[in-house]
Amino acid sequence: MNFLIGSDLHGSYKYGKMFIDKMNKYQIDKIILLGDLFYNGARNNPPLEYSPKDLVELLNKYADKIICVQGNCDSEVDQMVCHFNLSPLVTIFAFNKEIVLSHGHKYSFDNLPVHPGDIFIQGHTHKSVLEKKDNLILVNPGSVSLPKDEHHSYIILNDEGIKLFDLLNDQLLKEIKF
Repeated sequence: MNFLIGSDLHGSYKYGKMFIDKMNKYQIDKIILLGDLFYNGARNNPPLEYSPKDLVELLNKYADKIICVQGNCDSEVDQMVCHFNLSPLVTIFAFNKEIVLSHGHKYSFDNLPVHPGDIFIQGHTHKSVLEKKDNLILVNPGSVSLPKDEHHSYIILNDEGIKLFDLLNDQLLKEIKF
């Protein structure tokens, strides 16, 4: 099984489409979205090709493949237009591992839930992280559309491990093998 993981699209149809297009490259089974899908919030300038309505339409085409957590910029209206659930915290089991998903504004690397699983994945900071700390793997794919580090980025998670890639050129930035 292959998971495509991204966060903080913030309404950018351009980068959202680039992200979704990775499905064909990696034969993706499931897409994990870590929140802040459609709006950029008061602290950010709108990203390129800011079009939340078009992004909703694009993501809804893949609703049966999407697992999503709700971000701090996601609203009740967003849930009304999405054909997939925006949940506060999600736990999945894959590759003999418990994987806990959070946006990062409530539960984060600095405020882990009581049971963070074997892999804790968050977004929110717009900065990518892929590291092992004791027996816990900490993952943040950064931001698809508004990075606060040097890369628009995404994650591929499969039975081989976790890989962080640059969205624009598919350069492998970091990897943890299982």
